Amino acid sequence: MNVFCLDASQLNTTERKEEEAKMDVTSLEVIHLAIIETKEEDTEANINCAETSQFSPMETKNEEETKLLSSMNSNDGDLSLSNEQETDPHKLSLQLKQNTNINQLQQNGTDNIDVPDIDQYEFSSDSSIKSTQKRNEVLKTYYDSFPNINDAINETSPDIQKAKQFTESILLNLPSGDIDDRNTLCHVLNKLLGYEDQKCLFYNSENGINLHDTSQNLADINSKDRPFVLKLSSSEGLENINNVQTEHDDLKFAQILTNIIEQKQTHPAIEDIIERLAKVHNVDKKRILIKHVYAGTFNVVYTVMDLPWRVIKSLKNLKRKLRKKFKEFLSLKIHPLLYRPSFDISYFDERGNKTFPSESQKFNIGPPGRTQLYITPSGWTRYGFKVLGKYKHDYWLHPFEHPKNWFRAFHGTGSAQSQDFGDKSQLFDTQYASVDALSSIFKTGFRPARAAAFGPGVYCSPNPKFPEVGYVRPVPLDTQQGEKSFICMLQVAVNPDGVQFPTNDIWVVPDPKDIRPYGILIKE
Repeated sequence: MNVFCLDASQLNTTERKEEEAKMDVTSLEVIHLAIIETKEEDTEANINCAETSQFSPMETKNEEETKLLSSMNSNDGDLSLSNEQETDPHKLSLQLKQNTNINQLQQNGTDNIDVPDIDQYEFSSDSSIKSTQKRNEVLKTYYDSFPNINDAINETSPDIQKAKQFTESILLNLPSGDIDDRNTLCHVLNKLLGYEDQKCLFYNSENGINLHDTSQNLADINSKDRPFVLKLSSSEGLENINNVQTEHDDLKFAQILTNIIEQKQTHPAIEDIIERLAKVHNVDKKRILIKHVYAGTFNVVYTVMDLPWRVIKSLKNLKRKLRKKFKEFLSLKIHPLLYRPSFDISYFDERGNKTFPSESQKFNIGPPGRTQLYITPSGWTRYGFKVLGKYKHDYWLHPFEHPKNWFRAFHGTGSAQSQDFGDKSQLFDTQYASVDALSSIFKTGFRPARAAAFGPGVYCSPNPKFPEVGYVRPVPLDTQQGEKSFICMLQVAVNPDGVQFPTNDIWVVPDPKDIRPYGILIKE
């Protein structure tokens, strides 16, 4: 049974309730775990850099973000809300469930539910406010980095026009066929990630082109969970919400909705948002999944399940439709891989380039007492990504064998066959299976039975031979040396606090923020 690198977010709408129960995995707690760091002194001992000796540490650019994320380690506890009648958080949780029970909504509608007014809720303490603000900032930092929809799809943009010309200059001529030639890699990437008449977009930011680089989102390539971020000026005007007057009110209301989402409950405002979004996207409301709500403005992160390619191609109409449905509409952001992958070639980092010897090496990587074995990918050539200095520190990757290193793993494209996709009648040439695996995800998605083998998330393996043998298929490519076949997979780092181990060779990462690509591997 094929299970490697499949994502479970493409379940049929009849299975939506089960998918919702698995999909979020208490998302905010996972995000929290993803940024928790120990407060112990960071050692700079001379550690053997057997794998990444070509990397050198870089300073973090945003000191304020560093302080913010670092402070998340404080033990100020989870946020609890209270009203005049009740201060015990456990009883309040029960009260929320009783007041917003999904069955009650289905039977009686939202008008008959006694939802406490926002003024009845207060943060239990100053520490609760600070905790909420910190979590809110983590969400804001991640999702606000998504590109605005107009920037992503505006074909007349000067930057996109320049990128198209640059892309043509790369793809117009046959590649050399040499693995250490970056143009060969670009041709392989285009064949893997391009779809229909939509090619990958390559550009060089050093030439003044300002687009969104999607290299760090490559681990999401096999996932249909590519969310939208709806930005409203406030929550004013949503169902039963007419007294939100300050940013503090929005923060408080966002946390109320977050608690309800985590408890798999619902709320009239959530139902109202879902109803409006379903009309905007012209889909059944069961296919709208609210993932997160965060303040500063008021932001709703949502996914449209099984979003067909014909709808993706018509994204340019969304802004107008959303403005009609939401009076407070400001903008819409989209997942970087939702419309068209674009790659900044200056993002490749020669310090991370490496050709691994034919004999594998083994290292124990990760926190003391719970390390995982890292096996080097023998015979592969790696193109490094420019990731040092991108996050609050570099210890997740460098120096090699540092106690704060994340686990090392490998992420392939999947062994694609027609049964992997929603359309079983679609014909696939097995020679081009890995190409179809990526391009067809944009249109049909994986079949649930195959995708849900070990639950939702990004699938990877600590064993480089595991994806190589059965889950990475050859990509044929015409070159100056004749036709050649190449295989590719990602080398990734996995957060020790955000990974599950269903088998020795298969790891599942529920939240994509807990897996970071740091290089792409290619082999003839």
